[in-house]
Amino acid sequence: MRNKHFNRITTYCLILTIAAMTACTGGKEKTDSTDKAEITVFAAASLTNVLSELIDSFEVAGNVKVITNMASSGTLARQIEQGGTPDVYISASKKWANYVDSLGFVLHPFKNEIALNDLVLVAPKESEQATLEIDSTLDLIPLLKGDRLSIGDPAHVPAGKYAKQSLEYFGWYSKLSDFYLPAKDVRTALMVVELGEAPLGIVYRTDAEESSKVKIVGTFPPQSHKPIVYVSCLLKENDASRSFFEYIKSEASAPIWKKYGFNQ
Repeated sequence: MRNKHFNRITTYCLILTIAAMTACTGGKEKTDSTDKAEITVFAAASLTNVLSELIDSFEVAGNVKVITNMASSGTLARQIEQGGTPDVYISASKKWANYVDSLGFVLHPFKNEIALNDLVLVAPKESEQATLEIDSTLDLIPLLKGDRLSIGDPAHVPAGKYAKQSLEYFGWYSKLSDFYLPAKDVRTALMVVELGEAPLGIVYRTDAEESSKVKIVGTFPPQSHKPIVYVSCLLKENDASRSFFEYIKSEASAPIWKKYGFNQ
């Protein structure tokens, strides 16, 4: 009986020893795996391609892991408002950047205008639609041939908001009220045209030029809408987030922005 009790104690001690060794080993592995800093970036969907390359170059140089959440600027702003705070927020609209700032999330003075874009009218690549001049003499309704006009939802998609401003500038917005096909973000608005589900769409030039399935048939005059300005905001400050925030506006990043058609 005594031997049996002794064996139980010995076994129990052995289990504790193994557990302690495992914990120590696990702790070392965890330390090793966290040697690389990690930051989260919320960014406008229209930045998907350029941001991917910017992140690749930044991660290699800075030994940092960047996790992204790409969506419409308005959707991201609402997520931040509801508590999903990233390290860096990049908006395609001053309005949404200012909104996040008004909520007290932006660390001052870390708020930069980093890039510019243009607004264009696109059609499927194989469409017979010819290039046209966008001015007050143009009538879009006959060009739609009873179909829909793909745009980002003006309620929360900056590209849709800019589209609305241009359409209102020419007096077309109300006339086209039965023809809109609103999308959750500008990339989706582009995809609808790529798939031939809409004969025309209004998107950013950079997205249109990256697509092999659409063609640009017109450019909206700059005076018809507010400047399309991308704004970066620092929401959490640490070495990695501060470095990334500064990198995307640096001279080193300028060639990448230019490669994807953005102006600075």
